Amino acid sequence: MNSPTSLTLAVLGATGAAGDQLLSSLHGSPLVTGPVLAFGGPRRSARVDTASWGPDSLPVHPITALGDHNPDLVFSCLPPEVAARVLPGLVARGIFVIDVGNASAGTLDVPLVNPGTMAALPERALIAGAVRTPSALGWVLASVLVPLAEAGATTVTATAIEGAIRRGKSGAEELGQQLLANFSGNEPPRRIFPDGLAFDVLVEDVPGDEWSSAERLAAEEAAELAAMPPDHIALTTYTAALFQGVVLNVHVRGVTLDAAEEALNLASAGTALRAVLKSSRLHPRGVSGKPGVAWGRLRADPGGDGVHLVAVGDNLAGAAGAVPMLVADWLVSAGVLARGSS
Repeated sequence: MNSPTSLTLAVLGATGAAGDQLLSSLHGSPLVTGPVLAFGGPRRSARVDTASWGPDSLPVHPITALGDHNPDLVFSCLPPEVAARVLPGLVARGIFVIDVGNASAGTLDVPLVNPGTMAALPERALIAGAVRTPSALGWVLASVLVPLAEAGATTVTATAIEGAIRRGKSGAEELGQQLLANFSGNEPPRRIFPDGLAFDVLVEDVPGDEWSSAERLAAEEAAELAAMPPDHIALTTYTAALFQGVVLNVHVRGVTLDAAEEALNLASAGTALRAVLKSSRLHPRGVSGKPGVAWGRLRADPGGDGVHLVAVGDNLAGAAGAVPMLVADWLVSAGVLARGSS
């Protein structure tokens, strides 16, 4: 990558789990050639006025101060309701936006990109002035589904287990507090997980037993990236007493075992997808801090109906770290980013 000169970068939602991971990934990166600005999210506590930056810290600006700055590239880790309000205005100002986790789905008509399953930045991204990257669930599912779709996959049924970090730092903190309270006999906090999460697994709490927004979003992302109809993918998610990580059990129809293995092995030579041969590594701690998606336990369906496999990824190091950083590398290599415009 040819390093640009004097780029000003901004991270929105810098005090959340995804923003914290992104700042960690940026620190020491050749992409950082100028100022890095950190902006809080809508629920940032007034007491949180700095964000970690390696051994140092960065001041955290309120999101309302964005108009006073003109960064070259914005990484947005904002929630959907805020992204819908903030990001279109940034794009209109000519500031390139990477929407980390696809919070702007349905708001910004810009390409959805996943470096692990694409060879290059879509041409439309250069015109749109922004890109979306998949949610953690969509990233793991798409990483294995795209090569399988090319091998002939027709429909998919998947079950996902996510850690408490899916609800942000506060979710992981509450899980830790609930675990301690159970051991000490104290009343555990139940603000994020009213039914409790410690020593338990929670199904999606959706009125009318419908598909949750997270399930629909991940299925739509995987379908878009794999060029499959969205209604050919059904995803059910659970939240388990894990701090972070995503585990998917995937049933793919329309593909043979040999074709699936060949497709996944070829894809494993790519940027963000890596093969794990030993099934003992197919667990969240086994991929903690690693940027790629691990897959394994590839088995033929007993009834001859396609194949089954397990895919695991670190939702922070991968979806919130490696993926947006690789997109930024693409932008620099393509000469998309303005230089010294701050």
